[in-house]
Amino acid sequence: MITSFRRLSKTWFAGIIVGLLIIGLAVVGMFDPMRFDFSSYVIKAGDREVSQQQYRQIIDNLNERNAQMTGQRFTMAELVEAGQHIQILESLAGEESLFAWAWKVGIRPARDLVAAQLRQQQAFFDPVTGQFSEEAMVRALSETGMTPAIFEDTLRHQIAAEHYVAGAAAGLRMPRVYGAIAAAYAGETRNGRWILLSPSDIRDVPNPTDAQLTTLLNELADQVREPEFRTVTMVRFTPALAAANIQISDQAIQDRFNFQRESLGTPETRSFVTLTAPNAEAAQAIARRLRAGEDPAAVARSLNIEPVNYAGQPRSAVPDARVAQAAFGLAQGAVSDPVQGELGLVVIKVTAIAAGREATLAEHRQEIENALRLEQARVRVTEMVEQFVALREGGTGLREAATQVGGVVATLPPFTEEGMLPNGQPMGAPEVLYQTAFDTAEGSDSDVVDAGQDEYFAIHVDEVRESRMPTINELRPQLVQFWRGREIGRRLQERGNALAERVRGGEDIAAVARAEGLTLTTRTGVGRGDGEGEAASLPADLVGGLFGQAPGQVFSGPADREGRFVVGVVDRATAPAAVLAGRQAEGIRPQMTGQAFQAEYVPAMQAAARTAVRTEVFPDRARAALGVPAEETPAGE
Repeated sequence: MITSFRRLSKTWFAGIIVGLLIIGLAVVGMFDPMRFDFSSYVIKAGDREVSQQQYRQIIDNLNERNAQMTGQRFTMAELVEAGQHIQILESLAGEESLFAWAWKVGIRPARDLVAAQLRQQQAFFDPVTGQFSEEAMVRALSETGMTPAIFEDTLRHQIAAEHYVAGAAAGLRMPRVYGAIAAAYAGETRNGRWILLSPSDIRDVPNPTDAQLTTLLNELADQVREPEFRTVTMVRFTPALAAANIQISDQAIQDRFNFQRESLGTPETRSFVTLTAPNAEAAQAIARRLRAGEDPAAVARSLNIEPVNYAGQPRSAVPDARVAQAAFGLAQGAVSDPVQGELGLVVIKVTAIAAGREATLAEHRQEIENALRLEQARVRVTEMVEQFVALREGGTGLREAATQVGGVVATLPPFTEEGMLPNGQPMGAPEVLYQTAFDTAEGSDSDVVDAGQDEYFAIHVDEVRESRMPTINELRPQLVQFWRGREIGRRLQERGNALAERVRGGEDIAAVARAEGLTLTTRTGVGRGDGEGEAASLPADLVGGLFGQAPGQVFSGPADREGRFVVGVVDRATAPAAVLAGRQAEGIRPQMTGQAFQAEYVPAMQAAARTAVRTEVFPDRARAALGVPAEETPAGE
């Protein structure tokens, strides 16, 4: 059985770097604040804090993304075992420190910039209109426990940090000598000769004895041990199943349409520009100039102010309610009187108006009917669950109770605690099902469990198949194949090392190849890139060996993943032409600069910021936020 750590280390999670968009991730997803105690923070950077709730939400979102990308979802215990909770905690601490430091040194983004960034968040767009919606913003943020004010403040600090980093990177450039070294390295070519030994060259390998297979089986115990499997009978209550027998009347559809008519239609949109004035006198002067026909951009430039343009926006997409009211009360081409907005006195000019369109019942009938059916199905599911629980409490068996109330009963195939089937494929059920099955004794029934999305289930554990070690006879073909493969590899390496020693001892590699009946390959002008990518002409390890020794030296070792072994000689090394190397060096420098900045400067800036704002990190609280108990400390430590 492969351990949780090994499985986790093969995913993108193992190398995750939490970037400046971490707050954007936090806007997506659902969170149940009742599951844990979030009375304290896991990071404190200056006046900024990351709560246990926020930390857990970030972990949940990253895990969900990993599941979408790889099909693998890990438990919190597995993530902790692999140390991912600490890696993410430290990444967050560095970024929060940078946020706090940028703000401390006076980098303060303008409110207009923050507002523009806020309106670009996809999670805040109305799914019907496809435009920014304050209602959608409040709804999305409420699901994460955030308010618009908190999110705006976080966004402001994020922008400040980005500007701080961008300023530090401005003008940074790697010295020419680094580009020259890299170009010389990349452009060098080599001539060489080599012998490739294949596993097919090793013959007369005997089959292993039972004693050898027993030793091998013990060696591979962790990989071949069969995990515990459980077979359960599950009762499901889902809105999708309950909806099948629900009929929706025409009157109910009409009533719902009448109620939603305005939101279902296409709203009126307007294009307009606003100019912010420092005082009432200046605002009146701006209004007079706009009414006289002056271009808003020209007026703004003359007064050294920044115009804010709204292009084809519905009223709901305008964050300032007073500005929205004024803009949508003007005729096309009209200029408003000064309006007291949230950011100060503004003057508005409307440049275009696009009329909205009312919705029709015909085009929305099906979606309304589906929505009503789902609503009633959810109510029906709740009723079914209540009836099911009452029957069970009265002594009715699980299957019989489910049948009486209309629940679906199914016997699931055997699965492990991680949700894997006997064939090694994931079962694809919610993790809570596996947890419930392995928390319930054989022959017993579980309580009704909330699976989320208005779905519920209960199970009966039919059978528990304990973890066991297979016998030699059960795995004999696989064990024999594994043993023979390893034995062939060992003998191939022995032969290759012997040939390499002969060449190192002074024999010509061509003579060695002829004496052994082997093929000698001769190549000139081999570049380092010949062993890279799908178009590689040579095995990467072979190319690595060719460039790993000085001219006249012998190289040897595994050549590729096919199990071949190489013995070769480096005949010549040729540097690239000076003209080509110079051009390549200049082309490489920007890339090297960016890599160095990300690898060295940003971590250094974060580390300095952590010291400056006195950042505190609390790993035990982070672990508690994930619901994983703290490790016990042995007595005496």
